Amino acid sequence: FQTQVIGATGTAIAGIMDLTKAAFTAGAIGQEMESFSAGKTAALWVSNTMAGYQAGAFTDGATMDAATASTMIGTGWYDLFDAFFAATNMSNMNNMTGMGETITYTQAIQGQQAAAGGVTFTGNASITDLTYAFEAAVMPTGEDVALSGMVGVMALSGHCNAFPTATYDEVMADAENGFANVGTMQRASIWGYTVMASETMPDVNATIANDFAVCFGIGGMFANVFGGGDDDWFMDQSGTAVNASTRMMNYLDLEIDNTVAMGLLFGGNGEEVPTGLLATNPEGTSFGVANFFAMDADTAKATYMLDDTQYATVYAWVGGWLGSVSSLPMVLLGGTGDMTAEEFVNVTFGNEDPVNGGYLENSLNLGGLWGMPEGRENIALDPAVSGNALYGPLGLTTRTGASIFIYGELSGMTPPIDFATMGPGTPMVWDEATIGALYGVDTNAAAAMRALMMGPIYGTTADSFVPGFLMSSFGTAPYLTQSFNNWLLGWHDPVSAFLATGNPMDTSVGWTSLESNETYFSSDVLNGGVAIANGDGTNYTMCTGEVDTCDKGETLAEDGSTQLSWRNDAMMTATFGLITPESLVGTTGGFLTGTDDKVDVSGYAIADITCDGTSEVKGIPVDDCSATVVATERNIQANLLETYSLLDATPGALPVYFGSDITMQAEQLSGLIIAGESKSTFFLDVRAHGSQASTPSMSDLVPVFEIHSSSMIEDSDAEEMESAIVQNQDKMRYWTNFDSWIDYVTLLFWVGGIAMIGTGMVGAANAPTEEEAKDDAASPDED
Repeated sequence: FQTQVIGATGTAIAGIMDLTKAAFTAGAIGQEMESFSAGKTAALWVSNTMAGYQAGAFTDGATMDAATASTMIGTGWYDLFDAFFAATNMSNMNNMTGMGETITYTQAIQGQQAAAGGVTFTGNASITDLTYAFEAAVMPTGEDVALSGMVGVMALSGHCNAFPTATYDEVMADAENGFANVGTMQRASIWGYTVMASETMPDVNATIANDFAVCFGIGGMFANVFGGGDDDWFMDQSGTAVNASTRMMNYLDLEIDNTVAMGLLFGGNGEEVPTGLLATNPEGTSFGVANFFAMDADTAKATYMLDDTQYATVYAWVGGWLGSVSSLPMVLLGGTGDMTAEEFVNVTFGNEDPVNGGYLENSLNLGGLWGMPEGRENIALDPAVSGNALYGPLGLTTRTGASIFIYGELSGMTPPIDFATMGPGTPMVWDEATIGALYGVDTNAAAAMRALMMGPIYGTTADSFVPGFLMSSFGTAPYLTQSFNNWLLGWHDPVSAFLATGNPMDTSVGWTSLESNETYFSSDVLNGGVAIANGDGTNYTMCTGEVDTCDKGETLAEDGSTQLSWRNDAMMTATFGLITPESLVGTTGGFLTGTDDKVDVSGYAIADITCDGTSEVKGIPVDDCSATVVATERNIQANLLETYSLLDATPGALPVYFGSDITMQAEQLSGLIIAGESKSTFFLDVRAHGSQASTPSMSDLVPVFEIHSSSMIEDSDAEEMESAIVQNQDKMRYWTNFDSWIDYVTLLFWVGGIAMIGTGMVGAANAPTEEEAKDDAASPDED
């Protein structure tokens, strides 16, 4: 499980950033439905009305220039506001008698104005040329805010709402500041409708009249006519608010039934799998807008009841935001420039949220917690620096970047990398200074990166994002109980599949087993599961003794390689030299030579063999030999993982150690091993997860699995060997087993020899004695 947490961290951070993009997209779409739609429609009204006046559409064919047209529009707005003000305030001070009364200004105020600038307020005659406001207005920072455009309408409407039209006294109170702090005069300056009483003094009342007219005309249309002021429009039960169907028609030119539109926007809100573009789950970890975009066309059309045209329009709309093609004009929020989803991620990761304020939880500012301790500043990175930290060569959203970062945190050192070339290099101490140099940030930001990665993101409990995500999304846990069949045949692990292809249900990947080798991974094949071949076994190349460059029985290669499968050149390259190759050449295949003998311990280690005594096995003289693998010195994590990445060498990823004690007896003449036994033990390092970089002591290791094995030559084989080897070395008895033609020759010699001896003995027995010989010699003439 911890291996999967490490492996998934980069993917998880990328997922968090994608969630951030989805949240931004949902917020932007919500703004489009609430206010952009109204802003676009109000701006279109301005453009069409200006064109209509100029073309004579509203004046019985009498054409006019833009200045006259804009003035007529402004005058109409003023008169509408004049009547509205009178009805609202029950006032007679609105030129209702034709005597030139002002909206809120008494004759005394007019006198003050006249004394100050020599101008008398003249009601709607004070309305000025609004052509600049309609067609060319720009912010001091350069953003286009012409009222014939959506942004201009929204910027002015928002400003009017935040800073209502001021009174004469309120304006004059800021005269010494050049009227720079009064909303009315700010708008008049930006949209160009300030009326001047002289070269240096504005006609305050006339400017106020223009401001009333423009705020009422534009702001009123935006907020009250087209629905821009209805922030809870979707909750309306009275039928007076502009509904979803109309808003989509106004903004997207999309014809859609209101019930379908509401389902598209809010379907499944509050459910674990939300579908509406503005919907989310209770935890805020799933967004309907992302779920919509992940569906294929047919599924989406069926889910949301959309036809081909509607789906294509909505897909392009959503894709524009998620793909960072569409952007939010930041002038609407008092900023500058445009904000895409991608830029929002980069900004909020290392700085304040420019849209909603505050700090995101999964950011360097940790939701605002980072800057709370006295003496520690909030992080304020340039977006480009944040983008590099997330998506650059060592980006935390990449598997390489996340793996290097976690390796550094768990080992206390960088991998032996030259970060300029990503080739071999000298390891460095992993601290804020090193992190700062790698990512181009100061030590405060580097410390925040460490706190974020090893706390809310990586962690070691379900409270951290990655472990919690794996547990909640895939039903996994730190420890799993598996059936014996799964142990032997393997099982499909959804997390492994997700990490490989992004699809936890992809059965072409993600298979795991403890012991499967020549068998196959299985998932109830008879009932529609899958069976995936797991290789063709292992091919060994052995020395036959036919050449003098190797000893008989020794291993020369395994599957064509002279190195252990997990301690080879490829693994060394993948782990930047942290896991070095080990040769299996010369390991015993059943014979010992007595010189530099080695044994391959089930592929986990290569151990030297030492022979230091003699004994007998079933009457056969043998050399007593042994080999040992010291558990504290043999971490087999890379053997169990074999990802061929830095993960294989990351401390604590799978802290399993291997120890073995082996004894063997080899027949003295041939070197054939005829008896032996071993006890191999797998240990788990139980030190704290972040404290496993150093070599453990035996007290740190807990045995979790043992394999005991033994073998001895069979009696019949021992008899044969005793005959073939031991007896054949006996100078007197070697021929008695008749295992060679020479034995029969020897037998003939023995038989012949014995016969000759027998004949000699018989002859000797029949020979006359000395006395008999004398007697025979004394009577030669006797017949």
